[in-house]
Amino acid sequence: MANVLHFDEDSALSQFLDIFWAKGYKATTTRELASRAGISESSLFNCFRSKREIYIKSLCRYHDMTKSRRNVMENEESALTGIRKYWEALAKLVSDPSRSRGCMITNATVEQTDDPEISAYLKTIHKDYEKAFENTLDRAVRQNELKPDTDTRALAQFLASNAQGLRLLSRISPSRTMVHNVVELTMRTLDSYQARD
Repeated sequence: MANVLHFDEDSALSQFLDIFWAKGYKATTTRELASRAGISESSLFNCFRSKREIYIKSLCRYHDMTKSRRNVMENEESALTGIRKYWEALAKLVSDPSRSRGCMITNATVEQTDDPEISAYLKTIHKDYEKAFENTLDRAVRQNELKPDTDTRALAQFLASNAQGLRLLSRISPSRTMVHNVVELTMRTLDSYQARD
């Protein structure tokens, strides 16, 4: 067993994330977490207050890891091009059979514990995700790519919900045709809000 004084929390969190992503919150035991980190359970609880704290920190780590996917929307000069590139990348990701574990945040939402702290954190993550869409849609309105009366919040909720649904389907390796159809219809809906000359 590793000495708790030499415990590398950053490295351990990557290991914990992997376990929670594969098994979920309820099925993961503190014994497994301690074993993966190479420390005793008592040492684990000297470093973290609870399994819940480890889980929330793991979700936070995962959320940070996936920010680059959302950043593609902000990095494009054209807001609508950014949104389209995001959806192209998402379609490729969910069609990849090696990604059958799905999205850890989506999995956590489906598993949904009765724990109010975990639920509150998941709501924060979903709001952050939705806000990324809304900010990009607001920029599209300012760039005259979308109609000025576009309800960007409602459209952001629509896009975020569709993306969440696709990430959930990645657990069962959906066909490329199905993914293409969902993305195509989503983009057609977005196009219906485009400003016309």
